[in-house]
Amino acid sequence: MKEKYSPMMMQYLGIKEQNKDSIVMFRLGDFYEMFFDDAIMVSKELELALTGKNAGAKERVPMCGVPFHSASGYIQRLVDNGHKVAIVEQLTDPGKKGIVERGVVQIVTPGTIFDESLTQNRNNYIACMMTFDFVYTLAFCDITTGEFQVVNIDKQDNILNNQLATMEIKEIVVESNCTYSFHEGIMVSRYDNETFNEKYQDIFKNIKDLKQIKVATLLLNYLIETQKRDLEHLQIIEEINNKDYMTMDLYTKKSLELTENARDHEKYGSLFWLLDMTKSAMGARLLKNYIDRPLLNRQAIEKRLDIVEIFTQQFIQRESIKEILKEVYDLERLSSRIAFGNINARDLKWIASSLKVIPELKQQLYSFNEDLTNQLADQLIDLSHITKLIDDAIIDNPPLTIKEGNIIKDHFSEDLDELRYLRNHGKQWLIDFEQKEREKTGIKNLKVGYNRVFGYYIEVTKGSLDQVKDEFEYTRKQSLSNAERFITPELKDMESKILSAQDKIEKLEYVLFTQIRNEIKKEVHLIQDIAKIIAQVDVYQSLAMLASENSYVRPIFNNNKTLEITEGRHGVIEKVMGHGQYVPNDVSIDEKNPVVLITGPNMGGKSTYMREVALMIIMAQIGSFVPAKYANLTIFDQIFTRIGASDDLISGQSTFMVEMLEANNALRYANENSLILFDEIGRGTATFDGMAIAQAMIEYIAKNIHCMTLFSTHYHELTFLEDKGLGIQNVHASARVDNDHLVFEYLIKKGKSNKSYGVNVAKLAKLPDEVIQRANRVLETLEENNVEDRLVEEKVTIIEKESEVEKYLKTIDPMALSPLDALSTLIELKKLLK
Repeated sequence: MKEKYSPMMMQYLGIKEQNKDSIVMFRLGDFYEMFFDDAIMVSKELELALTGKNAGAKERVPMCGVPFHSASGYIQRLVDNGHKVAIVEQLTDPGKKGIVERGVVQIVTPGTIFDESLTQNRNNYIACMMTFDFVYTLAFCDITTGEFQVVNIDKQDNILNNQLATMEIKEIVVESNCTYSFHEGIMVSRYDNETFNEKYQDIFKNIKDLKQIKVATLLLNYLIETQKRDLEHLQIIEEINNKDYMTMDLYTKKSLELTENARDHEKYGSLFWLLDMTKSAMGARLLKNYIDRPLLNRQAIEKRLDIVEIFTQQFIQRESIKEILKEVYDLERLSSRIAFGNINARDLKWIASSLKVIPELKQQLYSFNEDLTNQLADQLIDLSHITKLIDDAIIDNPPLTIKEGNIIKDHFSEDLDELRYLRNHGKQWLIDFEQKEREKTGIKNLKVGYNRVFGYYIEVTKGSLDQVKDEFEYTRKQSLSNAERFITPELKDMESKILSAQDKIEKLEYVLFTQIRNEIKKEVHLIQDIAKIIAQVDVYQSLAMLASENSYVRPIFNNNKTLEITEGRHGVIEKVMGHGQYVPNDVSIDEKNPVVLITGPNMGGKSTYMREVALMIIMAQIGSFVPAKYANLTIFDQIFTRIGASDDLISGQSTFMVEMLEANNALRYANENSLILFDEIGRGTATFDGMAIAQAMIEYIAKNIHCMTLFSTHYHELTFLEDKGLGIQNVHASARVDNDHLVFEYLIKKGKSNKSYGVNVAKLAKLPDEVIQRANRVLETLEENNVEDRLVEEKVTIIEKESEVEKYLKTIDPMALSPLDALSTLIELKKLLK
């Protein structure tokens, strides 16, 4: 590199060369500056003024900058836009001669951002993936909480994409030779260091699979490389076994609105919104995790339900626990900040106030007098030594900065107390010193003074100089026309103490703060363990509160593939509408008739009924009570849905194409223990095409998959399938016409619907009267020439006049024919036609 720029700019270019894939934020004084192409691009993205800097060359170098104290917001925006940001800090004192040494102290990426703006109730996972012969192996880490997980999944792209979507991955680390094409919106970071780091061997103690160790090592090394520090807060790596959890693909999670609504992707109106009565950020994150991964193990589900039931029955203890949890801050993220080194004094006070509630929380859990709650209480270890240290050391309302003093209490450090005394009582000391010197020397007009050039001095007039004796240790400092100024070792010592007291106070407070932080750092994993228990308690009280306030019932489970629900409700809609407004429905599905065909008018409640069943099953399998009078359920291993129109215009797919792709997912991967919800399949194409596809799908599910299925349709013609002995039953959303007005009853009743009430719905939508009248006339004509009746008549006629071809066809078994036999049979049939 030619040295055509200034030394500082050459330093920048050297750092940029090492970080080509990152925006380099270069610390200059109170600003982070960006140069060249980085500056041009960032100025546009962040709407900053683009200026220029003289850097030793003829042309000015493009430059833009942001103040260092408000940089986090700018960094967040850049990372949200898919950039990596390399933070370059000054590593030596700017006051010294020569160029200040600088270096990258952290690379912030979408998967490693550690900022207050992170959503409290969501994790921020970074992933790492490797491809092996039969599996994809993935590792996930959230450096803001220290959680670290690994999983092996079948080598199927749909499972991989579903796993990444479930974990909301924004960045994935792969080896540089990886050719897999990930979805848009995921940053792919290539990295190749797989050297096992012995320092972190403890976190690997629970995993034995060499593939998982390899992937976790790659991710760990990438995190250490980008964060430029020890990551002592990382928790023991946990293996996720997907066989323990219900599988739901991305379509299903979106259509059932599990963690966000489909309209604006906010929490409001989702199942998470309904269930989340947690009081802590840790509890909210754990609850979301439960919703994403409902359990399959009946014993594990019953254990959660047992605890929720205990909390439900004992109102006073539950209310006390709820109040205690309000005092708890986000211990997971705070403990990670300790280890990460970006914690402030206020954070320490939050840790102390959170840990202080542990004895009371423990007592309340014991007061339930139940084994399960006692086990939770036993795990809440005493960390009062941490709260005592913080309370003894840190003032009550400390500032956010940790290098400007005023964070450590008086009487915590003798050295600090002395410095503060000097700073606060320096003037008094000088008055006392002056009096003492007058008495010692006998010079009545002796003065102690100060000026900026010479500092503190003792001034003696010329007339009293003969009284200054050698034993006083006065050293001449300055001569004036009528006086001499002296310094003594004691005054000199005090001068340096007074003048440097504030500076020393700030430095000493920072040293003391880091000592306290390092002391607490030793206990980070204990704090994380406590955070986990608090999160569980919070989820249990939340689910119990919900059950108590809304008359939810504990579900029971059966092994004979039966679904019996009495007066079931859709919890989310009930909450939006207000208690008592929702019309409850019964559900009765058994092994003999697992496929339920739902007919009835639009807006009659068919989709709501289907979602209600699915949400109730998910709630039950996460360990929640359910909105019903009675619920006897079977455990489902997968849920597939196709609900609602969703054109994928970006990739040029119509509603019908998206519908077929989503339906195909269910038909390919469902088994007899799965649940399928299909809403209006086939409506995106021509009527007869749609009807044919819908019938074929229902028959395929009934004959081949044998799983519980709720299938709503406008094709009333399909209701004849109930009589085919395939295990299909008809139900319908009831409605009636009163005085020419359509009234929805929102009740699902047995049997088929005879009318679709489409014209009545059009009238409700206030279409012009002329259109409504014309539609009624056309409908009457169509009903008079009933297509279904005509088809039946045709069928009868054909049966009466059965042809030779048909007789011959009945004798053929197509599956038993070889290709040659099939050809000769076709020739024979053609001859018969002639």
